[in-house]
Amino acid sequence: MRLAFGPRQTFHFDGRVPGDKSVTHRAYLLATRARGETMIKGALRAKDTDATLAVCQALGADVEADGEDVRLRPPARLQEPARQLDCENAGTLLRLATGFLAGSGLFAVLTGDDSLRGRPMRRVVDPLRSLGARIEGRGGGEFAPLAVLPAALSGGTISLPTPSAQVKSALMLAALDAAGETVLTDLRPTRDHTERMLRQFGACLEATGDAVRIAGGQQLVSPGQVDVPGDISHAAFLLAAAVLAADGGARVWGLGLNPGRTGVLAVLRRMGAQIETVTDKDAAAEPTGEVQVRPGGLTGVDIGGDEVPSLIDELPVIAALALCAQGVTTVRGAGELRVKETDRIAALGRMAEAVGGDFEELPDGFRIHGREHLGGGRVDSQGDHRIAMAAAVLSLRCEQGVEIDGAEAAGVSFPGFFDLFAAASGR
Repeated sequence: MRLAFGPRQTFHFDGRVPGDKSVTHRAYLLATRARGETMIKGALRAKDTDATLAVCQALGADVEADGEDVRLRPPARLQEPARQLDCENAGTLLRLATGFLAGSGLFAVLTGDDSLRGRPMRRVVDPLRSLGARIEGRGGGEFAPLAVLPAALSGGTISLPTPSAQVKSALMLAALDAAGETVLTDLRPTRDHTERMLRQFGACLEATGDAVRIAGGQQLVSPGQVDVPGDISHAAFLLAAAVLAADGGARVWGLGLNPGRTGVLAVLRRMGAQIETVTDKDAAAEPTGEVQVRPGGLTGVDIGGDEVPSLIDELPVIAALALCAQGVTTVRGAGELRVKETDRIAALGRMAEAVGGDFEELPDGFRIHGREHLGGGRVDSQGDHRIAMAAAVLSLRCEQGVEIDGAEAAGVSFPGFFDLFAAASGR
């Protein structure tokens, strides 16, 4: 699907965004192995998370869905799936499900689309094997399809110096089925959705600044209801558009403000945006609140490796802003971008080239020299939802507008994005 957007001076948004993708994935999986029924309110209903819901059903969960409200009843015991479990394009699902199944005693095969089958998995497979997991796959377990075989897991100490919430989460899920205690050490700061939700489901774990300790053999118990906040990664595209517009403003409420996810707000402030946040006092497991943003004169910034984990998914839209900012923006320590739905560093370079921007690829990031005038052109999303949405934001400042090929990719994480974007920009 090809969509075209022309330049606009106005962008105003006031409302909620769809539920948090990371929280929704985890809520479905934990509810499937917990005792008791769980009502998941505000769940993200998108291709990625619906793939997780289908995996849970294949493992025996009974599901009733009414829009964003999903009632999940777990099986008495997990059922061995009769078919391959299709993770479609969801990297979070593939990695978390591998840990979820590692000590389940079941045989299961996890696969996905062409893009997902090309994404690296040894980073999660190898540490799971060190707990005793039996996992086979292409390239010695580097690529899906992955076959998870019945295995008895034993706890241990595992060093995880590379920051990855997905790897950390997969190990914590596997640790629930291990004999003894599992200790994850040398951790660097990442989002902590799994730690928070495990506690919400009654698990005992100890999380310090650089380590997590979790005992095996724990039975999770449903809290009854899980409330999913709005996804800050979704909101970032609307907030960025409001910053770019001459007459702009955005207010997003019911938004997840997990400290491991708010790096984008800090960067927007450094670039010149005026941002106010108000945290809800009665938030449950996940911090939530309201964010308001107004435009300011955009300037380039430096983003280093310590900051990247808190905004890795927002770097495409930060790149869109940087193309329009005064001065130079440099991002380093973001090599993870090369193994997302596409090589996002290369894809952002092609987006910049298409609209007449100045973009330099770095091995682990990029450097952008902002320009006052951008011509516009045709951008290929390459099947990447965040590239498609970043291109739409960029169109606000492109004199000839932007055509987006493969715009349907946005539906992977943010169904209805383009309708919201068009309405907010007066199209």
